[in-house]
Amino acid sequence: MRLLPIVAGLLACSLSLQASAYTIDANLVDWGVARTGSVTDWTPNTSVKAWAVEDQTGGLGTRLSPGYGGQAYDVEALYVDYDAQFLYLAMVTGHNPLTPNVGNSFAPGDFAIDFGRNGTFEFGLETTGSNGKTRGGLYAVTQWGAGLWGASNEGPTSILAGNLLGLGEVAYTTTGVTNMGVYAADQHFFYEARIPVALFGSYWGAGDFDVFWTMNCANDSLKVDPVPGASIPEPGTLALLPLGLLGMTWFSRRRRA
Repeated sequence: MRLLPIVAGLLACSLSLQASAYTIDANLVDWGVARTGSVTDWTPNTSVKAWAVEDQTGGLGTRLSPGYGGQAYDVEALYVDYDAQFLYLAMVTGHNPLTPNVGNSFAPGDFAIDFGRNGTFEFGLETTGSNGKTRGGLYAVTQWGAGLWGASNEGPTSILAGNLLGLGEVAYTTTGVTNMGVYAADQHFFYEARIPVALFGSYWGAGDFDVFWTMNCANDSLKVDPVPGASIPEPGTLALLPLGLLGMTWFSRRRRA
């Protein structure tokens, strides 16, 4: 009988692992990201699978990588997490999501996902609903946009053509906030997204993948290389654990009888 509380706990744990880990509202507090004016603001919860930070600042002429643009075109942090149901993305940038794509002004790009890490970027998540695409839509991309600096210096920018596979969720802020990181005066904007992993089909869990983002000019970019999706058990596998322990308990009691 002493095993029953353990089994109940494992069952509750397995159900919690299947639950959504984040509220998609562009508030990154559930990622552990803070705004205290400290370098530690960028460090997320230890449970986050992978993340990258490149905090730069300066005026409009400040060099980023590979282009210029200063804080208004700076990508500062990109975070990736997942569970058995969803791939979660979060991002901090100095680039306002409402920036128009006209003249020397360049709109935000879309999240690009490359399974196999071979530079093909098979999937794209539409961020703002530009070019007739559905905001939050996951696309099997057939044509990516390119930035200003040449293919050797940049990755894909925005989805130009592709097939809509299904809907995820994307939220972002449009009012800049300060007091994040060591450059307290810089303006910051936040994205948060969630994609059902079933939309990736056989790609999910088959190997490593990259997540990449840049704006349409590709003045600055970030890429994150998470561990393989295969490390997350399927919901059915999680459910079998407490059931197996219940079976062991029954068998043990039967032998004693």
